[in-house]
Amino acid sequence: MHIYETLSLAPSGFTMGMVLMLLSLYVLLCPEKFRSQLGSVHAKSSAGTVLLGIDFIWVALLLFKADWNPLCMPLFEFENFRGILLILCPVIWFIMSSMAKEQLFARALGMFLLLLAIVPMSAAFMKDPASRILIPLWWYPVLTVAMFWVGKPYLFRDWMAWLVQRPHIITALAVFNFAYGLAVCTCAGLFW
Repeated sequence: MHIYETLSLAPSGFTMGMVLMLLSLYVLLCPEKFRSQLGSVHAKSSAGTVLLGIDFIWVALLLFKADWNPLCMPLFEFENFRGILLILCPVIWFIMSSMAKEQLFARALGMFLLLLAIVPMSAAFMKDPASRILIPLWWYPVLTVAMFWVGKPYLFRDWMAWLVQRPHIITALAVFNFAYGLAVCTCAGLFW
């Protein structure tokens, strides 16, 4: 059994709700700073390189088989490829960070969100009560957007430029995410 399958719903939901509320508070309290960061983040290849490194370390931990590594996941019929995949992790990181610098942050953020989603989604999988549906209802649209950012990173740049020009939409999204995070924390505290 993988460690993600043993996660409890209440702490995972509470963590997710708190992160949503804290990020939303930052957006609501510092709107101009957030808009300037949002408008320029896609061009920062150094941030993309660091985030891509975190992504590949996470993937390597999922692949590395050792007694001390609780993140190691079974590959079943692909077990023979574990060594090759481990070797490819730093090679692909080097190639992407040195030769594909344009829109690297969007790809790295998309990959990070894809890796991150499995944690709360695993905690909510096949558990009671029905209010656990709040977790996948938030993550499925995020996963869809993340796949677009990995496959078509220029969309990240275009969407962020569109958002920067519409501060009322940023505020509305922040209020929605704060309320959603509050609902998830409430469910985590009362029902899960």
